[in-house]
Amino acid sequence: MSHNHLMVPPPVGPEEHDSGLQLVHLLLACAEAVAKDDFMSARKYLHHLNRVVSPLGDSMQRVASCFTEALTARLAATLATKPPSSNPKFNPFPPNAMEILKIYQIVYQACPYIKFAHFTANQAIFEAFEAEERVHVIDLEILQGYQWPAFMQALAARPGGPPFLRIPAIGSSPEAVRETGRCLSELAHSLHVPFEFHPVGEQLEDLEPHMFNRRVGEALAVNSVNRLQRVPGHCLGNLLAMIRDQAPNIVTIVEQEASHNGPYFLGRFLEALHYYSAIFDSLDATFPAESPQRAKVEQYIFAPEIRNIVACEGAERVMRHERLEKWRKIMEGKGFQGVPLSENAVTLIESYYNGNI
Repeated sequence: MSHNHLMVPPPVGPEEHDSGLQLVHLLLACAEAVAKDDFMSARKYLHHLNRVVSPLGDSMQRVASCFTEALTARLAATLATKPPSSNPKFNPFPPNAMEILKIYQIVYQACPYIKFAHFTANQAIFEAFEAEERVHVIDLEILQGYQWPAFMQALAARPGGPPFLRIPAIGSSPEAVRETGRCLSELAHSLHVPFEFHPVGEQLEDLEPHMFNRRVGEALAVNSVNRLQRVPGHCLGNLLAMIRDQAPNIVTIVEQEASHNGPYFLGRFLEALHYYSAIFDSLDATFPAESPQRAKVEQYIFAPEIRNIVACEGAERVMRHERLEKWRKIMEGKGFQGVPLSENAVTLIESYYNGNI
């Protein structure tokens, strides 16, 4: 993305201030003013935006509300040494880690994207393990473990019986990881899958080879869902090399494909506005406008992502979504090779889009 200034049409009259197109014009004009350090114009656009956006309005107003808040935070950070509060403005008390996981559950149940990602990764791992008797899956971000019940069921139904399954899990909340382990252990017992779960209480950046706890005779898979993009660039290479040195049978990576890590603020802003507008439209098609679950998902899952992409720079910007080609180059640079998408995964996706499921 070039860092040349965008040619943004001037705002139209107030009679059109609630149209989606007008909101886009205002957001782009404000972003350009912020990029040029034109604080007077930026404040003017933010004042106008704050009068016409609503976190509980239509889809475009909701996404525009998040971007308005993010631009306000960026402007405040530019003008002050202390960064602004990141709390959503209509609720000063953000949920704790366990509540955030419950909100992720709403996203998981309502939107098919993550389920498809899990299914595809599981299919690849299942096929890589084939007739192995002892299997070891390192999950780099387990959350509530939604990925693994279906995988356990597939193992339980395997001809010749299930293998011994071991999952060392990493998660941001030790309490949530322990609870996830308890639930998965109960499920494994009910399915008669021999199972061992143990939390690894380290950040990815602090992992050391011995923490993988390899055992002779175990096949290894390493699974990462929406996690590697938050690993700082100077640590990512070492982490991938360490994973490679464990000689895994397969490494599965799921990431949001978008170009939110470019060097120029305006380019990132445009990409993010396009990307999150599509997500908010998807939520609009799934939930009624007054849904409290929808408001929680938007304000506690997606608004902080938007705020981080737009308002933060340097080490503070941890949401670094990249395109598939960039991930391919990163992985190949560390000696990994791509594997084709499973035929079963392709069939499921085609069935979904054809309306058969």
